[in-house]
Amino acid sequence: MAQLHRQLSQESQSLYQQQQKQALASLQAKLPDYLAQIENPASELGAIKIAQLQARIVSVEQSLRNVVDYLNSASLPNHIEQLEAAIAQITADIDQLQYQIPFATNPEQPTHWHTEAGGEPSLFPVASESVSPVRGAGEACRDAPWRVWEEDRRAYSSAFVPEPILPNWDFRFTLKGHQDWVSALAISSDGQILASGSLDKTVKLWHLETGDLIHTFSDHQQGVLCLSLSPDGQWLASGGFDQTIKVWHLETRELCHTLTGHNGSVRSLVIMPDNQTLISGSFDQTIKLWQLDQGKFVQDLVQDAGRLSALALSPNGKTLASGGGDGIIDLWHVQPFDLAFSLTDNLSSINSLALSPDGRRLVAACTDGTLKVWQLDSAERVESWQCPSAPAMSIIFSDNGQSAIAAHADGTIKIWWLGIDEPLLVLDNNDADSVVSVALSPDGQWLAGGNRDGTVKLWQQL
Repeated sequence: MAQLHRQLSQESQSLYQQQQKQALASLQAKLPDYLAQIENPASELGAIKIAQLQARIVSVEQSLRNVVDYLNSASLPNHIEQLEAAIAQITADIDQLQYQIPFATNPEQPTHWHTEAGGEPSLFPVASESVSPVRGAGEACRDAPWRVWEEDRRAYSSAFVPEPILPNWDFRFTLKGHQDWVSALAISSDGQILASGSLDKTVKLWHLETGDLIHTFSDHQQGVLCLSLSPDGQWLASGGFDQTIKVWHLETRELCHTLTGHNGSVRSLVIMPDNQTLISGSFDQTIKLWQLDQGKFVQDLVQDAGRLSALALSPNGKTLASGGGDGIIDLWHVQPFDLAFSLTDNLSSINSLALSPDGRRLVAACTDGTLKVWQLDSAERVESWQCPSAPAMSIIFSDNGQSAIAAHADGTIKIWWLGIDEPLLVLDNNDADSVVSVALSPDGQWLAGGNRDGTVKLWQQL
């Protein structure tokens, strides 16, 4: 919508200038006749002709300004939330969506490691056309060093691509209970509980191995868009169209807190490894920090992050990625919180982001159907997978970090291996509904896909 608004503004301004030139040219062509009539003493209509001419000029200019003002009106982005809410209400009447958006891919680019004093590797973004400081970031952000994990200082070479391992996924269950899109999924760290959030305003808990429904939370007033489970399995947070964040205690099944403060739908949530800190991203362009156990707002981390749809946190909690409708991906140092660099690689709108288990790669799922992977030490794109028939709705990395698992709007889950242009495996839902969310258990044994028809399908790796 932001790209469309900018395009309309440019086209309307061009139209205004073109029509103004045409109107002036027409008036100039007729000016000699008007002057001749005015200079003729016998003509009593001279004053009337001048008044008519002035009125015509004012009328033309006002009409053109009205067109420009309408097209440039701020009401278009301001009403996006209302538009999305309306779309959510009529999704049950939509039979099928077809997407035919052509695009091109860029060749894989090499990745380079940089070494700091002492000979230890450091993730450090080099100058690239896809890297730029934005949203008020200082010039120093362009060369801000990217912090490497202290737990993992092994030398790495992107030139080495492991042989693909074809996973053997066995379909197990279809979970039924939601009445609308299953827009979010999360699996507990022990691999026992699956949480599903839906546009039907509910969050459900399922036993992963049996497919049994355990509990239903019904406290949201509008559709649920995102979920996050704490690493210790104690807390479940959900956000949605009602602009609130609900925090439940999983053991007692009690609603502990309702966090308010966002002025737009809450699109993404991540819980820090300390199990006490929550970060939220919203369509109101803010990223907020919360104290989870006390249910308290701490601070705004960012106030102009764009209309966010996705956050991703590295497993060690040191790196946060954010992205949304403007196609820009920001990479942030978490402690202290500051902007490292931005990826502006001509992306379409971003639906989902994921960081690899080692925190060194980032993958984005885009509305134009592409999946793009960056190496964060160089901030260079190393993969661009194509699925032009349908947008990529949700994306996660596999447990080994060598493949990405994507939910696509054509009703499939595709597994993509780094270094291979075609999907390694396609899991078909055997229906025409879109897959809008995907989750993988920490041990990599269970895969869940949430669908537009309200079902959740589960596969187990043999």
